[in-house]
Amino acid sequence: MIAFDSTGRNLVLADDAEFLVHDGPSEGPRWRRDCKSPLIAVGATADAVISVDEDGQAVWHDPQRDVQRATAEAGDLARAAAISPSGHVLVATSDGAVELTPSGPGRRHAWPDATVVAWGVGGQILVADQQGKVGVFGPAGLVLEVQLEAPPVAATWNARGFWIVATARKLLRIEGGALHHLTGGPADMPIRAVASSLGGDAIAMVLGESLVIVLSWPGRDNIGQLRYLDRVVDGVQFGPEPWLAVGLDGGDGNKFDLGNGNLNRTDTHPGREHRRWMVSVSVNPPQPAEPSAPPQPAAEAQPAAKPKASLLLFTVVALIVLYTIVRFGS
Repeated sequence: MIAFDSTGRNLVLADDAEFLVHDGPSEGPRWRRDCKSPLIAVGATADAVISVDEDGQAVWHDPQRDVQRATAEAGDLARAAAISPSGHVLVATSDGAVELTPSGPGRRHAWPDATVVAWGVGGQILVADQQGKVGVFGPAGLVLEVQLEAPPVAATWNARGFWIVATARKLLRIEGGALHHLTGGPADMPIRAVASSLGGDAIAMVLGESLVIVLSWPGRDNIGQLRYLDRVVDGVQFGPEPWLAVGLDGGDGNKFDLGNGNLNRTDTHPGREHRRWMVSVSVNPPQPAEPSAPPQPAAEAQPAAKPKASLLLFTVVALIVLYTIVRFGS
């Protein structure tokens, strides 16, 4: 799992019960801590880093040094957790979802067998159970309920004004009280995670154990792809443009530049095993739209001409995806 705050200052990873804090711009290690229980979620804001363990305890830490600032308890075992951009925590339990802040537990939302939670805007949250029932709550209570055909595995809010809910085979969009198909995944590579960019114009998803695909929105074009050859992806989160953070098993991570395909790795904390891995990288950033030519008067309209060879060549080149193999070592 991985967290990367919207300012790019703090990058956080986890390896079982180990909480690993890195400098966002340089990817260098700052500090690490062995927590009492395995972690199920990590978060980062500009001035705090957050850990949530399977016992339902959320801890707010100083990002620069190993100091705990506050703790809060969900009061039950945690099945999943989500952390908002402001640093509030939402924990899924057997009874529903509970909001946690540094001041302690907040609102509780009844939703038996909750397995997926996500933060929205304006005080809205999403909760889903393993039977596929999804509820959206606002400050005044339940505002929307939809039924999926399959159990959800992940969810996220998109800044363009809709929820994205992932099942193993599909990404679905909840907007205006209705459920819409967004895209599907291959039958042999189940969807495992989903994230939206800060501006809502890109959507990342994890397919199978090792593939990350980034789609443009609303075009749904493939604008970036990472395929790991010997590591398992365990989370994705967008930071400030153009970065996508990718968490790997064992507490390692990458930062993927969606503008040019550059890939940075997190530096190894002192005392931890230094790992190497290989990953194939492709990037095809969306081309800026060309300004429209002013319309000609009807009397001067000309018959359409054949496309010039140079234009056809440009179109072909624009469709070619840059493909490289990167090996991460020392």
